[in-house]
Amino acid sequence: MNDLQKGHMFNVLSVLMLAVGPLLSKFGLLQISPAKAALINVLTIITACFLLGFFTKNYVKFYFEKDIILLAIFNSLGIIFLFLSIDLLSPVEIGFLGRFYTVFAVILSVIFLNEKLSRKETFFITFAILGAFLFVEVGGDYTNNIIGSLFAITYTFFFALTNIFIKKSMTKQKSSNSIMFTNNCISLFFVLIYALILGELFNGNYSYEGIGFLIISTLFGGFLGTLLLYEALKYLRFSIANVTRAFSPILLAVISYPFFPIEITIKNTIGALILIISILLLTVGEKKEKVK
Repeated sequence: MNDLQKGHMFNVLSVLMLAVGPLLSKFGLLQISPAKAALINVLTIITACFLLGFFTKNYVKFYFEKDIILLAIFNSLGIIFLFLSIDLLSPVEIGFLGRFYTVFAVILSVIFLNEKLSRKETFFITFAILGAFLFVEVGGDYTNNIIGSLFAITYTFFFALTNIFIKKSMTKQKSSNSIMFTNNCISLFFVLIYALILGELFNGNYSYEGIGFLIISTLFGGFLGTLLLYEALKYLRFSIANVTRAFSPILLAVISYPFFPIEITIKNTIGALILIISILLLTVGEKKEKVK
């Protein structure tokens, strides 16, 4: 398996893991506040990173670097807005609004990473985004909850910005697990301040069932999904890796359908097909470039 194939494999597995997260988080947030959920999320990832390093004998390191500190700040804001949005919206709506991550990721990769897009890549990316918009156009009325929608769009921006700085700080010599460990250790500081300001840090109203849902959600999405993304970014360009992640809303809709049904129409079906075909062609085009 060559580096490009490894990158796409890690990226697809990451998308699968991340698609499960919002549904499980929603069940947890029915019993626990967003501030506590953010705190549980960060603590779970820190613990998982430490245990992974311990059992693999590749112990975690703390990278005290400018780019990693910045990504941790953006990550903190992303986590906070993520749980605020999940608390106000359904998982399906979160997945739909999450399409803006792709838009932000492509724009930020050009601005911060100086990545160049060929005409074909621009064409496929544009159609992938168009397909995502068509797919989510029907089946969700976000005007009923403008604040939740604003939070959802905001968290996608901060996560895209976080991953930009991950890409900037990522090298094959650095452990993905240690980068995630450092990121969340620093993020813990800001999340603690957030929970303290809201007066929820020492509030004893914690549901064991809610904590369980949030821990499992974090292990799938926040830990495994992100760790796999870090590995994918070692082999793939940032813009290509993140356009592929436009599959996530479709997967989340399928998984969440039994709990939060959505309307299936000709419009969003066509959008799904455009999205899938565009991403497949984009991936094939990237492979051909690498071979040359």
